[in-house]
Amino acid sequence: MTTSSPRTKSVEPRSESGVLGRVEVRSIDYVPLRERKGRLLDQATVWFAGSAQLLSLATGAIGIGLGLNLAWTLLALALGTILGTIPVSAHATQGPHLGLPQMVQSRPQFGRYGALFIWAMAIVVYWGYVVLGGNLIGTTATELGWGSAPLWAIASCLAAIVLAIFGYHYLHVAQRYITIALVLVILIYVVGLSVLGRIPAALFDLTQTFSAGPFMIVVSAAAAYQLTWAFFVSDYSRYMPPQTKRSRIVVTTSGGLFLGLFAFMAIGAVCAALLPKSDFILGLAETGDFVFPGLGILVLGAGGLGLIGLMSMCVYGGSLTLITAIDSLRSVRPTRKIRLVTILLVGVTGAVAAALLPTDYLYTNLGTVLVVLAYLMGPWTAVNLTDFFLVRRGHYSVTEMFRRDGMYGLWHWRGIVAYLIGIVAMIPFMSIGGYQGPLWTALGGVDIAFFVGIPVAGFFYWLFCRDIDVAKERATIAQADKDIDSIGEPIE
Repeated sequence: MTTSSPRTKSVEPRSESGVLGRVEVRSIDYVPLRERKGRLLDQATVWFAGSAQLLSLATGAIGIGLGLNLAWTLLALALGTILGTIPVSAHATQGPHLGLPQMVQSRPQFGRYGALFIWAMAIVVYWGYVVLGGNLIGTTATELGWGSAPLWAIASCLAAIVLAIFGYHYLHVAQRYITIALVLVILIYVVGLSVLGRIPAALFDLTQTFSAGPFMIVVSAAAAYQLTWAFFVSDYSRYMPPQTKRSRIVVTTSGGLFLGLFAFMAIGAVCAALLPKSDFILGLAETGDFVFPGLGILVLGAGGLGLIGLMSMCVYGGSLTLITAIDSLRSVRPTRKIRLVTILLVGVTGAVAAALLPTDYLYTNLGTVLVVLAYLMGPWTAVNLTDFFLVRRGHYSVTEMFRRDGMYGLWHWRGIVAYLIGIVAMIPFMSIGGYQGPLWTALGGVDIAFFVGIPVAGFFYWLFCRDIDVAKERATIAQADKDIDSIGEPIE
């Protein structure tokens, strides 16, 4: 299906063998029903492996650094992870329903041009995770005495690029095997420390070291970190059959997201609590050796593989978002070539930046990065989910999303204004850099901005959409998409 004209005559794909024949063809185009063969369990493993990785260790250590004990840190991490998991897993239902990547689906809420800012923000998030991931793998290798940080950063980014080029199905396969490795080492680590009694009971004393400000910082950091996956959840569910039950895919995705993220964040918190003077890399290497020599290295290695998997998912998602943005300005054919070019653009520039960043960058900037992401992403996910579940109730025209003169238009003021209102509503509650909002100060340093922006943006979007003629839209959809599967052939 072309993006310039949804009525273009279908083009039969070339019959290819060898390596090139294994490379995914589809990018932002619709996945026809005959190709919907995804497995439900893959929604758990792709996100378990993508969440249980080295960056999550750093997030888990934040609470200990802020003065909370292990018990309060784990509670804050669990609460934040749950709050972030709910909207992210809800996005997973959109992939099977529409057969499209996540960011294309922002056009009905923001318009073809209006969504450009959202896509720019998403690209920054994707690219940023590639950079931070490569940098952290390089830092880990150096701290363990395995060689040059820049070389490891570049090598990990190249591995992520190769996996992204092969695409959707190979990413899912890789994440299945990485999940198995992660589950094994996590269970051995946790059970081993517990059986050997290496975690003092005093660390779980809920009467000690509680402070509302740091607690909410950890909650917000965990929720924001989880919510960053919202930009590309349906990228990895769009090959699922459309009859997939929403409840089943939400539960399956939630399981992978919550268990993977919380498990590795909890390990990061344990390492920081047991060895507060060590960073989380050396802390994990040492605490793993409490169970048996070499276990810490095995956990770090599995977490490194998970991180490469996540980086590959981000290169893949960044490519899809770049193509979507380009297509909004000038209609493009979603060919294999443009997939390759945009993957290389995201991956190679990310590799260079990862190699150039100082090795202590993550330690000093992660908290701020997560807070900024929470501020920017919360209102978007509210608008997108409100539209899908409450306003249009899943009724969209795939064909019209790709028409320049289609029913969704170039600018959709309702989504744009609701998003901006959500941002403005958060400002008094924000604390970032040298700015502390008046309500942040009045609450004693408790940051609830993230939890204000989401309901405000969602409510105003719902309010603004009360006059949308949904019945008329559905009539247009029925006509526009009646032959959608007949034009869904891959374009080479």
